[in-house]
Amino acid sequence: MIQQGGQLDGKRILSKKSVGLMTTSQLPDNIPHIAFGGQQRVGIGFGFGFCVRTKMSVWDAQGRVGEYGWGGLASTHYWVSPKDELIVIALEQTLPYSFMTEFAIKGLVYDAIED
Repeated sequence: MIQQGGQLDGKRILSKKSVGLMTTSQLPDNIPHIAFGGQQRVGIGFGFGFCVRTKMSVWDAQGRVGEYGWGGLASTHYWVSPKDELIVIALEQTLPYSFMTEFAIKGLVYDAIED
């Protein structure tokens, strides 16, 4: 529904404006980078519901600007790349939280897509 601009099965659930606010960083440019587990998440902002890639950086170097997603407590991850019309879900049960599975597969997934 989010990837379809707020529509599900032809029915409008959220306005396009709401989806835009959810999938665009709402953080001001002058705040420090977000830290998670001692890692600086450079290039990541937050919309009203998702983390959002705002620029490329060495943190999650395989990511793409404009992708959005979220991670769960036990290192479950998903991300959406609107440019590629792609939704990826990576499930694992790892505590403490780890980005390692997402980082390991993200480059492979994007490399498999023909531009």
